[in-house]
Amino acid sequence: MRSPLHSLRRPGAAFGALALTAALLAGCSLLEGPTPETPERTEPAVPETAPEFFPEGSAADNLPYFTEVLRAFAAGEQPVQGAPVVDAVAAAGFDKTAMQVSFDESQTGLAADSIFVSVRIGADCLIGQVVAEDRGFAAEAKPALGPAQDICLIGSTRVIDW
Repeated sequence: MRSPLHSLRRPGAAFGALALTAALLAGCSLLEGPTPETPERTEPAVPETAPEFFPEGSAADNLPYFTEVLRAFAAGEQPVQGAPVVDAVAAAGFDKTAMQVSFDESQTGLAADSIFVSVRIGADCLIGQVVAEDRGFAAEAKPALGPAQDICLIGSTRVIDW
């Protein structure tokens, strides 16, 4: 029979057993608790009068118009991919050279769940998202990021070369 002092002579074994027990208990606690709920997405209300495009306006000035451009795209039949979204925003009058767009596919070749598009106007950005599954959309105006305040979408984006 081993003496209780046996494990004291081998502190590494006692520590290893304690660490394993703690890890197992921590893993069990991750499975407990409430299940997070995805918040319900609400689309912006349809304006009573059609918004205008202000070529010399700010991002905030053009947010209602940008929102309606995305609403029209989402209601259409074109695929939820970068090129059609960018083309719709450019056809509405926004500067294509000031845009960023997310990739159509993940790095593993899966179709993107949604496409993000942005238009930089001065130090601010119009940022839009169109969801592939239900063709839902969202739009907002936010300050540009980065040292030069010229980034609207963080991370790698697709080159707009068409």
